[in-house]
Amino acid sequence: MSVPATARPRSRTSQLLLLVTMVLVPLAAVLLLVVLHPWRVAPLPPPPVPEPPPIAAAEAAPPEDPTPEIRGHILDADGNAVDGATVRLVSTSPPYTVYRNTKTDRAGAFSFPHVGPWRGRVVADHDPDGVVTSAVLHADEGQTTEITLVLSAAGAVRGTVVDAEDHPVPGVVLSVEGVPWIVPAATSDEGGAFRMNTVPHEATALVAVARGYRTARTVLGPRDDQTEVVVRVRLMAAPPVDGQVLDTDGKPVRARVVACEDQPSEARTTSSEDGAFQLPPSAIGCDAVAEHAEYAPSDAAPVVEGRGMVLRLHAGGTIEGVAVDDRGAGLPSFTVGIESFLPTRGRPFDRVAPRSFEDPRGSFRWERLAPGTYVLTASAPGRPPARSTSIAVRGGAVSGGVRIVLSRGGTVTGRVFDEHHTPLAGVDMHFDAVSSAIDSRAEALTDEGGQYRLEGAPSGPLTLRVHKDGYRMKLVSGLRVDPGATLRQDITLVALDGGGGGLELGGVGATLEQRPEGIFLREVFPTDPAGRAGLRPGDRILGIDGESTQGMSMADVLQRLRGEAGTSVGVSAERPETGETVELTIVRGTIVR
Repeated sequence: MSVPATARPRSRTSQLLLLVTMVLVPLAAVLLLVVLHPWRVAPLPPPPVPEPPPIAAAEAAPPEDPTPEIRGHILDADGNAVDGATVRLVSTSPPYTVYRNTKTDRAGAFSFPHVGPWRGRVVADHDPDGVVTSAVLHADEGQTTEITLVLSAAGAVRGTVVDAEDHPVPGVVLSVEGVPWIVPAATSDEGGAFRMNTVPHEATALVAVARGYRTARTVLGPRDDQTEVVVRVRLMAAPPVDGQVLDTDGKPVRARVVACEDQPSEARTTSSEDGAFQLPPSAIGCDAVAEHAEYAPSDAAPVVEGRGMVLRLHAGGTIEGVAVDDRGAGLPSFTVGIESFLPTRGRPFDRVAPRSFEDPRGSFRWERLAPGTYVLTASAPGRPPARSTSIAVRGGAVSGGVRIVLSRGGTVTGRVFDEHHTPLAGVDMHFDAVSSAIDSRAEALTDEGGQYRLEGAPSGPLTLRVHKDGYRMKLVSGLRVDPGATLRQDITLVALDGGGGGLELGGVGATLEQRPEGIFLREVFPTDPAGRAGLRPGDRILGIDGESTQGMSMADVLQRLRGEAGTSVGVSAERPETGETVELTIVRGTIVR
């Protein structure tokens, strides 16, 4: 009877295979986890990388530079190395071209590497050692050319500059032509003599330029290497230079023209109605500018011999504002003037006439003003003049928001007597020098009892001008009255008896002069307080009682210097001839003229 295969007992070989399988399967699972999660097992170190074999020395060296080099040394006439000499590679014939340039080091060495195949000369100079030019050099591929050059005074040019009458001309600037590089210029001394140490042989001419003369050119020509060149340059007077001033629309305009400003040869003129002007020959070589009270200045233009010039003015600025009363209501009718003006450039202009405005809101617009800093004064009927703050005006721009407040002012009352204390009737009463732009309209006459009432007193220090025929005019200064307040001031007049002066005031005893640079003392009387304190004619007033006078008008300075006799005032003044500033305290006195 046979037995089924499934029921057959396992052989020993089958049992062995089953056992191996049971061991290998779990081991494979563990290996699979290691592959999928490598961070759980420390990585094996990488295999060592073999070092490359050493490179031979011949293989590491860079290839040889095939481009040529020119190098060498510059020495002075005694064989010493010259530090800082200028060395140039120059073409061989005119017009000369400078290819490269360099400076020598402390050893006098220089080098021009990578010059490429080249043919030319080396030119070196150093002041005062001289100049030198090499022979023609050829720089070929792979070649290094070494040279040593010795500077020589044989390149110097000296001489004298004279005018048509053989008078020496100092201050002449001499330069050279014919080389494309800059050769240091020379200036003739008081005897007309000059010397240029580094003029290369390539230079063809000497050029002399001086104000008032035509430009002169002296041909140098071939020169002996062993000698310096001596020349005599003769200058001929140049003609005046013509020009024209145009406004912003290109129309001729009358304007101020300034050339060589703040220099000894400064020239000033005024163009005619057709814009034409003429500058003297002394202005040649300077810049000229046109200025006008209603425009911004022209651009500066050089004054060139034989060449006409056109100076075109630029657009001026505009001031916009309002004139109001002390309640802020606009004044419908008022006048505005320029109290003071400091121009952005140049000098102030002559007084510009005030302008009247009619506007129910008190608005005004003043156009065409030269750039600078302005202070305006406004006046209206029944009100004292009042000032604006400083206003900066730029060309082509509008300066707005200006507000001038005109209060009703204060009142001064009192009586006027003669020396015997008798009341005087019909005495004329005014406020004096309240503004440099607009006069005060306030006035009064004393009655039979000598009484007066003068309304519209301005703020700040003020002066009463008191006048009656047959009596000395009196200026009563140093008064102050607040707006809306009343000040009583009795006054005594002195009869004219044929002797003494016709004016009496309290002050320092000096007269003033307004100039573009400021306010100066025109006259100082030695026996009056200013003279006794040490002020001199020509002194410029810098400050009064510690306040700068910059931007002050003549009226401002007058009111501060005036005052009651016996009071003192501090004055800071500059001596223009020395620039010295003096600080003085002056006790005012009674001045009679």
